[in-house]
Amino acid sequence: MTSSIRIFIGEPSSIDPAQGFEHDGALVLRFLADPLIDFTPDTGEPRPAAAASWEVDSGGKRVLFRLRRDVRFHHGRAVTAEDYVYSLTRVVRPETGSKLAYNLAMVEGYEAVLAGRSDTLSGVRALAPDLLEVRLTEPFHEIAAVFGHRVTAPVPAELIEADPEDFRVRPVSTGPYRIAEPWREGTGLVLERFDGYYGNNAAYPDGGGGHVDRIDLAVYDEVDEGYADWQRGALQITKVPPAQLGDAFRFGERFRRTPCALMQYIGFPTRVAPFDDPRVRRAVAMSVDRQHIIDEIFHGTRPIADRVLPPAIARGDGGDDLIDIEYSPRRARELLAEAGVGTDLEFDFCFNAGLGHDAWVTLALDQISAALGWRFRLTPLPWPEFLRWLRRADSLFRMTWVIDYPSPDNFLYPLFHSESIHHDNFTGFSSAEFDLLIQRARSTADPAGRAKLYRAAEEVVCSALPLLPLWFGVQYHLVDLDRFDIDGPPVDLFGEPALRLYRPRPSSAG
Repeated sequence: MTSSIRIFIGEPSSIDPAQGFEHDGALVLRFLADPLIDFTPDTGEPRPAAAASWEVDSGGKRVLFRLRRDVRFHHGRAVTAEDYVYSLTRVVRPETGSKLAYNLAMVEGYEAVLAGRSDTLSGVRALAPDLLEVRLTEPFHEIAAVFGHRVTAPVPAELIEADPEDFRVRPVSTGPYRIAEPWREGTGLVLERFDGYYGNNAAYPDGGGGHVDRIDLAVYDEVDEGYADWQRGALQITKVPPAQLGDAFRFGERFRRTPCALMQYIGFPTRVAPFDDPRVRRAVAMSVDRQHIIDEIFHGTRPIADRVLPPAIARGDGGDDLIDIEYSPRRARELLAEAGVGTDLEFDFCFNAGLGHDAWVTLALDQISAALGWRFRLTPLPWPEFLRWLRRADSLFRMTWVIDYPSPDNFLYPLFHSESIHHDNFTGFSSAEFDLLIQRARSTADPAGRAKLYRAAEEVVCSALPLLPLWFGVQYHLVDLDRFDIDGPPVDLFGEPALRLYRPRPSSAG
């Protein structure tokens, strides 16, 4: 009997491995594409996936991947090292327009391909059908983790070149599931288990093949609609809107509250007055009673963010408060006066609509208004429009950062490095000291020494405060535990349902 699971999802921007940069596209790609390495769902430890092994050289400028010989694309062809040469180059090519290309910026030949001067990344070579070499322009001892990102998963050149539009709606890669029907925006996606999956992904206890025959990804515009459908039995997994957290406790163990490597923040446009003044940014930060918001909106279930890196990424370097922000409206007004900024001002505050942010955003802005006298125009935007606005952010905004791969670099570089401006550095923050610390961390082979340098870079950011970390991630889901046994955490370190671990009970298949 065929088993299936139906889960909540927002509309993806893309389901192509080269393009799936946001939350929902990334969720789909967890099942469609296996990268060279993968991460355990509970702790994020790197494990061999499509690569049987890898080795980073002592200088940190070269990584060698030994590929498994039994990995196949969904249309049946065996994957070779040449497929990675094509696929990684494709990510960087300007005509692809990938928002994830920066992940490969340290690979030799990146600038030449991005500028259209070369057709192939010179630093990616197939030394043999099962041996892939990647050379870097600068040392980066955490480079292997980058190849756990789905953007680095292989895709078949022959299908893309023959019909790129068909590939956009029916992408082919190496994951345990494949597209059952072409994707049509607004109608969701159906994935079916791929019988040719190699089944040796070491991040999962049984090889990662998955036990459910069919995954039905139902697209919703509003989380509240999914919450209602779960209660009617129309979904087996859904997110829980913040306004319903109190109600969700009545579902007992089916209400899952999972810490994840996520950080919610209020962003400042650091190149726009008055937010170009660190005193103004700190004044705003001291006007927000983060713990009150957590208690009032999230029933006390989220840990306050006293730094940028979540505990799972900070690598045990202590629980120090690197931000050192106390809620003090009096001191906030003093800082504003020191900066010569008035109180009778009005600003926009932008955020993405439909995901339950309204309540906490309103409470936070009420606090700032009470402390500083400012007025705000709430500007909720549809997700695609919000993403476009972020590229030119000129007012306060809310945003979340979730890891693409478990490394401090994946938090610090995208959010704060000067080369990430116009990518994920939406605040426009730039610091020569920070950039140098990131460079030194990347070139340090010793893990302990590297961790110290990443912490020093984080301290620079926490002092400058281009954004206010609010709280670390807790994802809220309702899971139908009556239909499934789960061989591990129901939700992984990335805050996504770990569906490969879901095992249908015999009586519930259908």
